[in-house]
Amino acid sequence: MEENEKTFENILVQLIEKIEKPSIKNSLKDTLIINKITSDGVYIITISKVAQLIFSNNENMKHIEDKLSEVMEKPIAIHITFENKDSYFARKLENI
Repeated sequence: MEENEKTFENILVQLIEKIEKPSIKNSLKDTLIINKITSDGVYIITISKVAQLIFSNNENMKHIEDKLSEVMEKPIAIHITFENKDSYFARKLENI
C-alpha cells in the first residue's frame, strides 16, 4: 500500500469512528475510497448503492462533511462519485 493510501485509509477510519448513527456508520464502513485530496475538498468514490443513498440525503451529506472536517481539522467539502463495483475493480486491475 502506498503512503498516501495508508493516510487516506486512516482518514476514513477516523471519519467512520466519528459518525454517531449506527446505520450510516455500518453502511459506509468498507464502501468508501478516497481518490484524492485537494485544496477544494476530498474526492471519494463509493461502490455501494446504500452509500449512494446516504450521500444523496443533504442532511447526511452535511453531517458526514462536518465529521470529515473534524478529522481534517479544517472545513472540507466532500465530492462523491458513485461507481459500479465491477467497473471500479476492472479499472483498479488495469492500473496494477
